[in-house]
Amino acid sequence: MRACAYAALSVALLACAGASAGSETLGSSGSASAGLASKYIGDKGIRENPAVVFAEDFEADDLETIAARWESVQNRKIMSLSADVPAASGGTRSLLMTHVGGESTGGHLYRRLLPGYEKLHVRFYVKFDPACYPIHHFVHVGGYNPPTAWPQGGAGTRPQGAERFTTGVEPYGNEWRWDFYSYWVGMRSSPDGASWGHDFINDPALTVERGRWICVELMMKMNEPVTESNGEQALWIDGRPWSKDGQIVSHLGRGFPHGRWLWDSFLPDPNGAPFEGFRWRTTRELNLNFLWLLLYITKAPAGHVSRVWFDDVVVARDYIGPITPAADRAHGAGVGTGRSCGENPRGPDWGYALSRTDGTAARFPGGSTEHVFSGCPCIKSSAAMVDNAFWRPFWSY
Repeated sequence: MRACAYAALSVALLACAGASAGSETLGSSGSASAGLASKYIGDKGIRENPAVVFAEDFEADDLETIAARWESVQNRKIMSLSADVPAASGGTRSLLMTHVGGESTGGHLYRRLLPGYEKLHVRFYVKFDPACYPIHHFVHVGGYNPPTAWPQGGAGTRPQGAERFTTGVEPYGNEWRWDFYSYWVGMRSSPDGASWGHDFINDPALTVERGRWICVELMMKMNEPVTESNGEQALWIDGRPWSKDGQIVSHLGRGFPHGRWLWDSFLPDPNGAPFEGFRWRTTRELNLNFLWLLLYITKAPAGHVSRVWFDDVVVARDYIGPITPAADRAHGAGVGTGRSCGENPRGPDWGYALSRTDGTAARFPGGSTEHVFSGCPCIKSSAAMVDNAFWRPFWSY
């Protein structure tokens, strides 16, 4: 999505170096905030933050070391360590899952998040090979009562409110669009009478871009008291919530966004009714207590190879945001030491370089992109900006 340069300018002045220019990280209050990742270059040391519950960077010499950090590992033979990592990552390894049609339905990593939490953010990086076949199900977060060391079933069945709830972040099938896939006690029925996972964003423009690393973050907040429907969930792609028709549609809670239901799909519409909120549970014994990194492909032709990379998984009680890149890993040809916020040493009228978080070069009128320096989120002139989507600001000499 594109917005005017002045809108991007106002957001950039609010953001820290770890957030993308032109984006806001919104809580239910609608205020902008900086993520935990803004404090840690390349995510180095982020696991030590007291708000972090779990972190997995896949930095290990072998899969056995990684498997020991999870409680259930399915189909380890499709997993391998890869040197392909996000551009801003401080590591050198990612996890590659390679699915071959006709051989299996995929694999997973699963673990409990104990003792259980009332609100969690889960951020991960993912890259889909351009030839990846449509995925049936993907990464899930939720709760079981009691918590189990393995993922449970329940497809097509409405939870009773005391035993389970789940939300998946899904690259929806042939559409390759991001959305939720949620099960909870307040869900509706499908035309076939079953209760299949519900979707909420329903915007084909929220495309899953294959062939590049994507930062995905899911937030879930429990309803409290348990008699209320004041639970929430939210999704950020590359540090940005998704807006459509003047409202944020990737953050759902009681009263927002507006829309209407069509069977098991919520269709955002500013002229519709306010969303009713989530009653995730009917007892306080049920809370957020598991993470399930799942690759589930069911209809790939025999022999078709689908590759999916995962990296830099962080689970925390607060918003995390995209990785903050080191100065010597900026996405430009010339690299130097970063400068802190302040005056551009070449003067207030000197241009600014921008670098996309997906690694492509920036171009704008009157400026130089030969040397890119990170470390300052301040932009003083909107004239330097031509596109605010996924951009991160840098000084330029």
